Amino acid sequence: MSEKEVMERVENNSTSETTGEDIIEAESVTIVNVAQIQSIDISTKFRRQVKDNGWILTLLQPCKATVNLSTSIRKVEVPLLEGDQLIKEQEDLFIVRKQAADQYRNHRSSSPLAKSRDELVQKSPETI
Repeated sequence: MSEKEVMERVENNSTSETTGEDIIEAESVTIVNVAQIQSIDISTKFRRQVKDNGWILTLLQPCKATVNLSTSIRKVEVPLLEGDQLIKEQEDLFIVRKQAADQYRNHRSSSPLAKSRDELVQKSPETI
């Protein structure tokens, strides 16, 4: 069997064994054990897809997701952008970030309470 035939067999086997739903593509991911989660706070619109072994939440707007852990009384805050996903699969929660890391550093919260640096520095007529 030639090397080309071997490579074709490997490619055919890998595509026939996995479906598109089994594959996660991401720039970065955080994995949390579901047993340690008390609650998840998502302050924006999302779409939920139910699966046999869990669910997929796909964000429709940017937000900061907060995963409250019950065992250590800590929380994990993760800035997320549109298209990012939270995937619960069996005993794991995957927080999937699909954009490059610098996109998240530049992202500001969409909260109306959040002010930009320019808004804080700018003097309003009422304060003069």
